[in-house]
Amino acid sequence: MSKSSFWRRSSAARATALVAVSTLAVGGTLLAASAQAATETNAAAPNAQLYAAPIGFASVSGYGRNGTTGGAGGPTVNVSNYSQLAAAVADDAPRIVRVSGTITNGGGDMLDVGSNKTIIGVGSSATISGFGLDINGWGPDEVAVGGDTCDPAEKDTFTHVSNVIVQNLSFRNAADDSINVQCYSDHVWINFNTFYPANDGSVDIKRGSDLATVSRNRFVGTDKSMLLGHSDNNGAQDRGYLRVTYHHNWFDGSNTRHPRVRFGYAHLFGNHVAVSDYFIGLGVEGKIYADANYVVRAKTITQDFGNASLTWTSNNYYNTATITRANDSGKTMADWLRIDNRVAAPPYSYSAGSAPSSPPAAGAGAPGSETL
Repeated sequence: MSKSSFWRRSSAARATALVAVSTLAVGGTLLAASAQAATETNAAAPNAQLYAAPIGFASVSGYGRNGTTGGAGGPTVNVSNYSQLAAAVADDAPRIVRVSGTITNGGGDMLDVGSNKTIIGVGSSATISGFGLDINGWGPDEVAVGGDTCDPAEKDTFTHVSNVIVQNLSFRNAADDSINVQCYSDHVWINFNTFYPANDGSVDIKRGSDLATVSRNRFVGTDKSMLLGHSDNNGAQDRGYLRVTYHHNWFDGSNTRHPRVRFGYAHLFGNHVAVSDYFIGLGVEGKIYADANYVVRAKTITQDFGNASLTWTSNNYYNTATITRANDSGKTMADWLRIDNRVAAPPYSYSAGSAPSSPPAAGAGAPGSETL
């Protein structure tokens, strides 16, 4: 991730953004100051009565919050260009941000996202192109005092981002990561998105972030798809955090990191895996509980990067004819998987079902992707 991604909004910038979104409100509807202005309404968004709750760690209580609701209870803003989107997500007030068409940013810097936001695409073609979303509370004021990164000693010195939903968007050609969650952000739900190749990762969760769910996304030809923990040397910040659920994602010709796990706890279930290299990266002190995943194509299911632990339940499926490294080695699959079955099941209720032999409904525009 580039250093520019850390240059987030100051308090003054947050206030300016709030004014940009909320001015000229009459009768509950924002009157456009120009043809380019966003529109905001206090009316409930379509299907608002059907607000779905995430499955997995994003549903778990913690940090003074009971689950992940995003912008529920706030007004709805319709955006169709970069300046509108930036203004709508900059502050921490609850808001539902509906994205139409393709939004581009030639500069490529990641866009800062504040707390209590639902960012949801309209229809099947809403696209973020050339940049990514940075869910991260370490801003310019903090950088000026503490440097580019949030260190463990600085955990209680700044406001963390919390309660964000990103849904029904396609991400293309990000200059950095498509979505980055970092610096103790919590309760993040990344749901029903389609990721195409980025310059770096597609969904990276790191630096003490916690309680997230990555569900029903489609990863099309991505390279470094997902990190959970970014460095072998970051245990002081990451131990006890980085709890993430990955379920019913479709890895469609992607390459590596589904995810690669360091220090965190990853629960993977119901994923359809057709990848060109490895499925799960076993990193330093990583803990992985894998349940009902269908691996139809991979060179190997796991790649060993460190002393991780893996529980691999009996209802996972893998096509051994495609696991070429295992076939060549003569070892049993258990040896190649590095199974030790020391990782306990996650602390929430869920139904794993059967491993999905066909791709699940996943990605932007899939059935259910516009339901809030």
